[in-house]
Amino acid sequence: MSIVRTYRRSEQDGQQRLDYREAWLAPGSGEVIVHHGRLGTTGTTTAEKVADDAAGEELLAVFAAQCAEDGFAELDGDEVRTLEVSYRLKGADPTSVESTMVSRLRGEITNQLAWRGLGEVVAERAESGRVVFEVATVHPRKAAAEIPAAAKFAQVQPSRLTTNL
Repeated sequence: MSIVRTYRRSEQDGQQRLDYREAWLAPGSGEVIVHHGRLGTTGTTTAEKVADDAAGEELLAVFAAQCAEDGFAELDGDEVRTLEVSYRLKGADPTSVESTMVSRLRGEITNQLAWRGLGEVVAERAESGRVVFEVATVHPRKAAAEIPAAAKFAQVQPSRLTTNL
């Protein structure tokens, strides 16, 4: 999947603001999805039909150029932070049920954060008695605030989750 993800910092009414724009093409889908909004909100989504993947890639290039012209850019590595989300297990290793829950939770964390321009799960590791998700995010506090909602959608008890904030 090809994706363009950009951000722009600005000031509005004396408050710092961070907006995001992103677009992606899933191979063979016949459409480019464009998603944009203020960081932490679900924003707006549109779909642009394309004839084939090559036309989709061209549209992504045009989108990236327009983002740059409008002052949007990819974030530098030092602007992206890591938030750790720990899921406490009942024992030292996950049971088969817990493994299923961990998989659902990983997907829901990424879903909850990505649709708000906040980031995604980039790694997962098992430690004694817990599974730790590493989340790449531009705003750790806002991302951490979304974790209980992700737990709810994954049907996981929020009390089993902690963050490193």
